Amino acid sequence: MNVKRILCGSLFLPMALNVNAGLIDFETTASGGVPTDNGTIEFTDAFIADGVTVRFGFDSNFDGVLDTKAVFEGAGNSDAGNDTGFWGAGAAKDTAAPGYTSLLGDFFLRQSTPYEPFGVFTILYEADNPVTAASGEIWDIDGGRATERFLVQAFNGSNLLDSIQSPLGIDHTLDGSPWAFGFNGLSDITQINITFTGSKTEGIGLAFNNFSPVEDISPPVSVPEPSSLAILALGMICLASGRLNL
Repeated sequence: MNVKRILCGSLFLPMALNVNAGLIDFETTASGGVPTDNGTIEFTDAFIADGVTVRFGFDSNFDGVLDTKAVFEGAGNSDAGNDTGFWGAGAAKDTAAPGYTSLLGDFFLRQSTPYEPFGVFTILYEADNPVTAASGEIWDIDGGRATERFLVQAFNGSNLLDSIQSPLGIDHTLDGSPWAFGFNGLSDITQINITFTGSKTEGIGLAFNNFSPVEDISPPVSVPEPSSLAILALGMICLASGRLNL
């Protein structure tokens, strides 16, 4: 928890800020084990980020119901066929561009059927306190004759709070590289949806990593008015003076 200090004369008052962040980097399963390449993530798998419960899945037919499981993908592996999340620089499978290897890590999340339209990637979470911010990464947004682009939307129930469009992938600028999105200062996020909005009809890869919800854990802080502080200080001075005069 971050602490901000407010200077009132010579008195410092600590005030708690609203940061209690955790990172889900998919290097472990929801139960804390080591993922396996191409292993599925159950709809009920509850990932925990500093008290915030997070679940992942896909709504393949846009009816608001999770019906397709997300999959762990191993970075830099040699899967046969198209069991991959993305084709990185130089047609290397699931390989980060130079400088991004450690950020990608050993595992990330992908859709169940690689390179096919996936509907809506849905992130659901629950928390005791309002979740006011969130961030994550979508990797390898590229294109050529057809484009890639993703729309990220934050909801409170059915109420749309905010939305962010990814860059338009028209070349290899983001090949094997992450694009990070972030929401901040929202009222209470309960769901994030990611949909594909590019012109591609096939060869669509969603590679998702490093998700972080941020819960507002700040209780109301009662700070005495300056006049109250002055009265308190005066009272302490009077008390000290009285003792000296005894």
